[in-house]
Amino acid sequence: MRTMLSAIGLGVSLACACHFASAQTVTVTQQGYGNTAAAEQVVLPGADLDDPSAATAIITQVGDNNHVGGAGAVTDGIVQRDNRYGGALAVVEQYGSGNNAAITQDGTSSAHGPVDVTITQRGTLNEAMVWQHIMTSSPATVEQYGNGNLAHVEQIDSADTGVRVMQNGNANLLSLSQRGGAYYGPDITQNGDGNSAAVITDNAPAGGPTIVQTGTLNSASTVQIEGFNSNITIAQLGWGNHAEASQVGESHQIRFDQNGSNNVASVTQSAAIGTGGANTALVAQLGNSNSAFVRQVGEGYTANVSQTGAGNWTSINQH
Repeated sequence: MRTMLSAIGLGVSLACACHFASAQTVTVTQQGYGNTAAAEQVVLPGADLDDPSAATAIITQVGDNNHVGGAGAVTDGIVQRDNRYGGALAVVEQYGSGNNAAITQDGTSSAHGPVDVTITQRGTLNEAMVWQHIMTSSPATVEQYGNGNLAHVEQIDSADTGVRVMQNGNANLLSLSQRGGAYYGPDITQNGDGNSAAVITDNAPAGGPTIVQTGTLNSASTVQIEGFNSNITIAQLGWGNHAEASQVGESHQIRFDQNGSNNVASVTQSAAIGTGGANTALVAQLGNSNSAFVRQVGEGYTANVSQTGAGNWTSINQH
């Protein structure tokens, strides 16, 4: 009870520590023991708070030893700062035990629109972090329903992006860094155990990979740089599959379909910035221990790789 009251008092005091406190709301609910919560909301004088959603923070923890901020959390919990144009909503729900969550929104700029982050963790020992710098109408959703999952999401100077992460299993790992993205962002779903995904997008408007991992110990990594209207889709079903995709330039398309075990696929696409690029690579692997490597440098190349069975090997270089 003492922990709950202190957390509520902290949230209320921080919510009211500005000239325009009427538009801010902090709600904290904690059950169990050893819970920790923190909230900081800053609205500068002159901000337009006609939007009732300006600076809303909701923290719900049911279980033991959950953290949003403070001891055990990856950063201070829910720090929302400079809501100049209204908007900003951060919600954390943790129903298990030993979970950590952190949400930090810095500029949170939005013209009467939402800047939205949602973290839901219903298992145990899950960790999630969302760090957004200057965002505009950019929801980021992290849901972890299993145990021991780790998700890291970072967005800086992005606009209109949507990042969705779903980890339903155990010991899954996601690292996502998006800088300068727009229109839509990555969408990652992990169903199983021990899967890992690493995503980097840098100044890639209308980009962002879609990754679906179903099984065990699958891994995927993607890099998109200056990739207007480039797309990466990775579907992994089985265990021990590995996929790597790298795109530099515009309008590239990559798709991986891996169904089996211990398959390896790697695609690299690059073209001079502003030239269009428009390379396409499709890799389908049905079976076990297949390997495919595709490298496309220049514009307008297409590669189709289909491997069925076991132990197949393909290498394609197009210049």
